[in-house]
Amino acid sequence: MTTSSASELIRAAGLRVTAPRQAVLEVLRTSSGHPDVEEITAAARTRIGRVSHQTVYDVLAAFERADLVRCIDPTGSAAARYEFQRHDNHHHLVCRSCREIVDVPCSGDDVPCMHPPESHGFAVELAEVVYWGQCARCRDAQEDPSRSATVSL
Repeated sequence: MTTSSASELIRAAGLRVTAPRQAVLEVLRTSSGHPDVEEITAAARTRIGRVSHQTVYDVLAAFERADLVRCIDPTGSAAARYEFQRHDNHHHLVCRSCREIVDVPCSGDDVPCMHPPESHGFAVELAEVVYWGQCARCRDAQEDPSRSATVSL
C-alpha cells in the first residue's frame, strides 16, 4: 500500500479534496476486506460524522472513474463490494454461502494475466476472474450445524 495520504491520492487523480472523499478513501485503504456501500457509509460516519448514502455512491463513482477504487460485483452477490485500487494483479474467491470475498493472486505476472483466444479487435487491458466455491467456515458449518457461519453481506 502506498504511503501517500488520502488527500494526495485524491488530488493526484484530478479530483477536489472533500471530507467525504477523504473518509471513503481511508475506509477502503484500511479495510482488510471488501466492504459494501452500507459498511463504507457506516465507517465514513465514524470518521466525519454525517454523510449520506448518496454522497458515498457519488464518491465511489468518481473514484472508480479516477481508478482509485475497484468495484467487485460478482453475479449473484447481494451488493457490490469495493476495494482500494492497488494495481496489483489479483482475482477473487467468493463463497456461495456467506458471500465472503478473498483476494487471490493471478497465476502470472503479466497484466492482464490471461488473454482470450480471439480478441475480436479488442485491446485487452484487464482480466477479472471470480472463483466460486464454499469457504472452510461454511463447509465446517454444513458438516456440523452447531458451527453455523454468519452471513455478512
